[in-house]
Amino acid sequence: MTHNILKLNADKPEVLVIGFRAQLLQFNLPSINIAGVNVAVRSDPIKNLRVMFDPRMSMNAQVTNIVKAANSHLINISRARRFLITEAAKLAIHALVTSRLDYCNGILIGISNRVLTQLQNIQRTSARLITNRRKFDSITSDLIQLHWLPVKQRIDFKILLLVYKALHNQTPGEITNMLQVNIRQRRLRSSCSSSHPLVEPHTRCVSFADRSFSVYAPKIWNKLPEYKKVISYEIFKSLLKAHLFHEVYQQ
Repeated sequence: MTHNILKLNADKPEVLVIGFRAQLLQFNLPSINIAGVNVAVRSDPIKNLRVMFDPRMSMNAQVTNIVKAANSHLINISRARRFLITEAAKLAIHALVTSRLDYCNGILIGISNRVLTQLQNIQRTSARLITNRRKFDSITSDLIQLHWLPVKQRIDFKILLLVYKALHNQTPGEITNMLQVNIRQRRLRSSCSSSHPLVEPHTRCVSFADRSFSVYAPKIWNKLPEYKKVISYEIFKSLLKAHLFHEVYQQ
């Protein structure tokens, strides 16, 4: 803040300590002094850029917020559904529900299947609302028709697009520096770094480190087919969605 000649309002910062359960139990600092003001260390989730962060990064609070808001909108849309044509219902769902599922979903890497299922249920309910299906009707065929990727694949889709941009110098340097091209295994016939495999860092901490962008992104990037070396971002985006869609639905 000082370097950029900015003034810090010491009354506004919030402090959250993130770590393992054992680490959090050992941490006993009640407050931190910021610009002469003692700011209490929070033990409950705090919001930043509309995202709820909790001390153990379980993202439970964030998912709870998404589900609560999405269900509220789904109830309102369902009340008006009979007055809406299908395309209007799709627009309403996209604007009010699926946009929430996709917002900052990259931070949901590695969340538990139980939490992930909550988000997937929101997507399935949205599809039922658009197609006028009953609660317990099978919805897979409708998801295919709508061409919707499941929530897990939507997260991977966002991460892989970020990797592509990073390898083409379209992201801030801090993101690009998280990825390292495996020089030993690169294909010399290609001059595009996006076609080279990335180094997959080895970690001992599955619950935290394996969920980081620098670890998770190379693992899923290296599994992609050869088309990842294409130059055009739009072509890559289209091919990537088709690839993930085929993996899920085998079509």
